[in-house]
Amino acid sequence: MATIHRPGFFNRIWSSYTTALRERPLRTKMIQSGVLYISADLVAQFGIEGKSISRTLDGDEGDEVYDPIRTARLSIYGSTVFAPLAHYWLGSVERIVLSSKVKSLLAKLTLDICIWSPFVTFMFPTCLGLLEGKSVNEVRRKVAHGWFPTWQKAVCVFGPTQIINFSIIPTQHRLLTVQSVGLCWNIFLSWQNNRNNKLLSLAQLNLEEAQLNALSIQFDQSSSSGLELTEEEIKSRKGVEDAQKALLKVEQRKELIKKQGGEAGVGVKMAWS
Repeated sequence: MATIHRPGFFNRIWSSYTTALRERPLRTKMIQSGVLYISADLVAQFGIEGKSISRTLDGDEGDEVYDPIRTARLSIYGSTVFAPLAHYWLGSVERIVLSSKVKSLLAKLTLDICIWSPFVTFMFPTCLGLLEGKSVNEVRRKVAHGWFPTWQKAVCVFGPTQIINFSIIPTQHRLLTVQSVGLCWNIFLSWQNNRNNKLLSLAQLNLEEAQLNALSIQFDQSSSSGLELTEEEIKSRKGVEDAQKALLKVEQRKELIKKQGGEAGVGVKMAWS
């Protein structure tokens, strides 16, 4: 008797997902977007920003305490605001058919970069600001301050992704593709931040050693009556300065990674259809 082949677990999950996407595309994309926004924000808060859920449970406050309200805001935005707009935008863009595939691709890419991307870069801080309870003037200042540099970075990171997306990815999977890239980008930043933490610890250790070395040399030379610095003292002071510069450089890099992967970073990287 021939055995009946049963599909694997992941095949069944994918089959259920594609069926739901075909039969209920908008609702499926809203759920999908909400889940991916939650995942990306968890990676950002725990992996990139180094926040702690235990301190949240203890009732602590501060920058290193996990913020569940932020995750909820992003989930609401991703599922109820962004996903429906992205769904209809992608459907509209797909109707563009020119005389050749290259021209069609360039037209879609141009519209995506020049219309959709600026729009979502404006929409994200506006919606999040309103969800935070900010006034219209506060939201306007926030958008004016960060809109253009945020859009520039998004184009550099995700513009090339859209070439592949519009070329070979089926329409119904394009939102998933870009949001998956956004999630992978946050995971990469998390890895980069953990690596940076090790460099920061090493830089702090080097600075402490250089400072101790400088103090020991100053102590040894304290009996000297000359006012000029010895060659060894000059070398030790230069070592301290170099160590301070290295520490500052690593700290600046850490802050940059946090900005790229924080709440604004999650929004921009996940909100590009």
